[in-house]
Amino acid sequence: MLALPLLRTLGYQVVPCGKREMVGSTPYSISHRAVPVPYDPEAIFSFLPIHIIGCRQELEKLPKRSITTSNSEPITRSSRISAHSLVQEYLNATEHLWAIASNGIRWRLLRDSSLLTRLSYIEFNLEQIIQDENFAEFSLFYRLFHRSRLPISSENPETCLLEDYYQKGLEEGGRVREKLRDGVEKALEYLGNGFLQHWDNDSLRQKLHGPSGDQNLYRQLLRLIYRLLFLMVAESRNLLLLDSESEKGKIYNRYYSIQRLRVLAEILPSGTESFQDLWCGLCITFKLFDEKWRGSMLDLSPLNGDLFGSESLTLLETSSIDNSHLLNALRCLSLYYENGQIRKVNYGALDVEELGSVYESLLDFHPQITLDKYNSSFKLVVDISSERKTTGSYYTPPSLVQELIKTALEPVIKEKMAQENEKTQERAILSIKVVDAACGSGHFLLAAARRLGKELAKIRTGDIQPGASSLREAIREVIQNCIYGVDINPLAVDLCKVGLWIEGFCSGKPLNFLDHRIKCGNSLVGVLDLECLEEGIPDGAFKAISGDDKKIVTGVKKRNKRELGSLQLVMPWFEEREETREEYMEKAEVLGEVSEIDPESIKEKSSKYEELRSDMWSDYSACNLWTAAFFISITEKTLELLPTNSILMELLKGNLSSAEIIKNSNELAKKYHFFHWQLEFPEVFKNGGFDCVLGNPPWERIKIQQKEFFASRSNEIATAKNKAAREKLIKELPQKNPQLAQEFEQASHDAEAQNKFIRESGRFPLTAVGDVNTYSIFAETARNLIKEDGRVGIIVPTGIATDDTCKMFFGDLVKQEHLASLYDFENREAIFIAVHRSYKFCLLGISKRRTEESRFGFFLSRTKQLEEKNRVFNLKAEEIALINPNTLTCPVFRTSEDAQLTKKIYHQLPVIENEKTGINPWGISFMRMFDMANDSGVFKNEKGDSLVPLYEAKMFHQFDHRWGTYTSGGDMRDLTEDEKKDPSFVCFPRYWVDKTEVDQKLAGKWDHSWFLAFRRICRATDERTAIFSLLPRVAAGDSVFLVLIESSKIHLASCLYGCLNSLVFDYVTRQKVGGTNFNFFIVKQLPIIPPERYTQKDIEYITPRVLELVYTTWDMRPFALEMGYEGEPFFWNIERRALIRAELDAYYGKLHNLSRDEMRYILDPTDIYGSDFPSESFRVLKNNELKMYGEYKTQRLILQAWDRLF
Repeated sequence: MLALPLLRTLGYQVVPCGKREMVGSTPYSISHRAVPVPYDPEAIFSFLPIHIIGCRQELEKLPKRSITTSNSEPITRSSRISAHSLVQEYLNATEHLWAIASNGIRWRLLRDSSLLTRLSYIEFNLEQIIQDENFAEFSLFYRLFHRSRLPISSENPETCLLEDYYQKGLEEGGRVREKLRDGVEKALEYLGNGFLQHWDNDSLRQKLHGPSGDQNLYRQLLRLIYRLLFLMVAESRNLLLLDSESEKGKIYNRYYSIQRLRVLAEILPSGTESFQDLWCGLCITFKLFDEKWRGSMLDLSPLNGDLFGSESLTLLETSSIDNSHLLNALRCLSLYYENGQIRKVNYGALDVEELGSVYESLLDFHPQITLDKYNSSFKLVVDISSERKTTGSYYTPPSLVQELIKTALEPVIKEKMAQENEKTQERAILSIKVVDAACGSGHFLLAAARRLGKELAKIRTGDIQPGASSLREAIREVIQNCIYGVDINPLAVDLCKVGLWIEGFCSGKPLNFLDHRIKCGNSLVGVLDLECLEEGIPDGAFKAISGDDKKIVTGVKKRNKRELGSLQLVMPWFEEREETREEYMEKAEVLGEVSEIDPESIKEKSSKYEELRSDMWSDYSACNLWTAAFFISITEKTLELLPTNSILMELLKGNLSSAEIIKNSNELAKKYHFFHWQLEFPEVFKNGGFDCVLGNPPWERIKIQQKEFFASRSNEIATAKNKAAREKLIKELPQKNPQLAQEFEQASHDAEAQNKFIRESGRFPLTAVGDVNTYSIFAETARNLIKEDGRVGIIVPTGIATDDTCKMFFGDLVKQEHLASLYDFENREAIFIAVHRSYKFCLLGISKRRTEESRFGFFLSRTKQLEEKNRVFNLKAEEIALINPNTLTCPVFRTSEDAQLTKKIYHQLPVIENEKTGINPWGISFMRMFDMANDSGVFKNEKGDSLVPLYEAKMFHQFDHRWGTYTSGGDMRDLTEDEKKDPSFVCFPRYWVDKTEVDQKLAGKWDHSWFLAFRRICRATDERTAIFSLLPRVAAGDSVFLVLIESSKIHLASCLYGCLNSLVFDYVTRQKVGGTNFNFFIVKQLPIIPPERYTQKDIEYITPRVLELVYTTWDMRPFALEMGYEGEPFFWNIERRALIRAELDAYYGKLHNLSRDEMRYILDPTDIYGSDFPSESFRVLKNNELKMYGEYKTQRLILQAWDRLF
């Protein structure tokens, strides 16, 4: 075997394994290992895997004996899969990152690629290299395969040189995408200007006059770019020609290929700049893939479809562009600059998703066109009002996409496969329906198509890692049968189709027909369940919004309500239409089964689809009429066009007498992209819905953002100093700029209309709450789209599980046991480059099938961390209800240990207020005293005899009501030690309030001369999170919440206060706070020691210590008196205060029934589990004290107090 001597020359000490390695229950027969000298034979499986097979055996084909294995020869795993598949699966299943596979002639480097569904490797054919005397390639082989490049073992494989190159390549990928994005933008401008400025294009310029001319041109320019992109990828991957070395193949490459133009673009030949022959030739190239008779002359199959159809470039194909503009555009697409060097774009190696992310960014541009025969121009301008960039929706990292595939799609595949026998498994895979309701460029759909395609190819070939051609065939069939997508932007729909066409392209076959699967529409607006028509148009549709006449709205609303009863007369129609819809479902299902093997079958499918949509006109019109009621402007002008229940009833009866109203409703449907799910995908809802919903939907507020709207229209308004100034300028618009005023009113109406639909249509009972954000609305939609055993996997902000506005939705997931998983990520490692590093998002998994336990992970920064056992844990629905009984929102545990400890505490104690049982052990109520904006009229800037200070949160801290004070200049500062030692010194506020105003607020609620308060804003990563303080009877701003105790429990106020500021209470709080808002709903669900648990011994220990911490000034004397102490204030001594607090923390730890080790864990988890443990409790406190004292002083004092006391 010559492979072994070559490996020794490369620096390897290679030994045969001698036995199979068991990974779980799976055996792997890897032939050799590269070992160090000396090595431990017992650890042989930890060393670099090298798999060598015979030279007559192909690396990616099944061994022949797997087909004709004799009875005496046992069938092993290595005999059932190819050598490549064996090594790849082994890498994916173990800690090894790199491996070598070879048959002596072909040598492959493989890496752990569990995120990929296609073959991925670097290969050298040594036989070819030697025959061709290709020293450069041999040198590269030597450098890549040398022992110094690969890891020694699986212990630290990420430290090897190859892994370093690999990671740097990933980092550079983002920068390359940015350069490609700039190139595409420039290419579009070259093409736009080239067509507009050509002397012979008067007809084109004339056609572009009108309101939609610029958008029509932009869409066709994008389609031209998409054609070029498709052909560049297909040519680079050698997918167009059956034989590129044949005479016909050479003719195509020499005279018709895009590669020929790319070569010309690199050199930009002079002398032909003003000619237009290259565009004429390019148009003929396009026709080769549209007209069968042309393509057949070069053995090219027609691609048909939208992309190469004769109707897709009608404006451009009849126009001219000179060679200079065309070649410059191609140059921008083909080359980019990096570090001062020109580099070629390798379209064959780029993933379709990466191309999609590059092109998707163009969807936020809009064209600015100047039409003039002698001075026309085309320019792309960023649409500043778009929020897609800020949400990072252009490029979802593959690691996140694949994790959602794993958690949402793979369980569906597993269940389908388990239900079927081998003969029907193909059909089972092809029956899976996957949708992305905001698909963009199709990133998630491509990943789903690959995963399902791989499963289908595995069934057909019997190989775990199927070959490229088998995989492409399978992916094409999956795209045809399984993949659905919706996006509100028609340009995104085009882009998504292009991505799927590229991924599913097979030589000799036309492009898939996708019009019935990838659609333009607003997934959130329209009829989801057709039964809503039976209930009529909701009265909420007739709520006045911007531009509406309120008097007319009131009248129409009353009329609509009166007409509701008449809908009962058309109940028989509903039953009849139900039967008709079942026919539509059958036809749609049959349509999906029509083959797509040649252009004729594609045309037949397209014709049948249009026929089906025509048959469904009545249903579409009824749904459009119902939805239009929410969007139509209600004014004197539209009075005769308003859809109400009587109009709906007439239409349902088949009476078309209100044709103008129906026509107007259908036009509104086009304008606002109404999308009626059951009508658009009838074959899916015939079976109850989708099997799987995937995606990263937009994270946007549904309200017009004034600054963004005016940013490109009026700089004066956009840059106004504050909201009041901006509002004033907007009110002046009708006189100063009537057209802009009208545009703003229309934009406001559109945003408010969508908001009205979301709140009043009844489609979103769980998420149309508070300041609505699209991510929660999409989450509820996704859940409603899946069938009874379906799954959802989407990326949304973590607020879906922790925010008050989402508590109904998340609580229902928990209650119905539909929550499958939630993996929370912090963006601190810039997973989404355009999103702030502190932003938290999650991978949310939903299952309609009940799940006894949900899987959680929090504070993650990389998907790799999901493999760490202590980072991921399970919680049952009843455990979530134990921890958050009122809201059923999600606690945020860093590790399973945090979850277990928190559950222990909750099992022993009640919450502060259980709204479901009514249990409130301390009789606590909460209060917000003064709103800093709405109540500002009662605030005074100067001190007065009858005025009291207005306290703000930053003025107090735990056991300290004199934390901060305002200066005469209006700045905040901390008090000095000398000031704190002065019992007469009081904080200086920003404002004062009349005492009578405070008394009125507290009348009948609180009659004591002190009260308990806490800070509303907090962070789980600050030194302390739950910050409670006792205050004198002062005014309090809206950053301060008051805690009012039942009068019968006042004598135990010190015990309650001590508990609320204890380290244990703070630790639990940190498991509950996901953001910065320490709201009532969070506080109510925190565990508290009830008053009856305190023994006399406890009271006598706690009360004097709390009193000594609190009573340091004369203004807290009323509290001291109520606690039975009549002496002078206690002296402020920092060391003694630290000791007292440590004693209280230790004492409360014991009252919580904690062990000493559990107290140690709360102080610092790494003290128990080591420095690499992923949890943290009081890291900032620890670091601050290490810096200040050289030790973690709080930890020492508490543990010393524990040892003294217990």
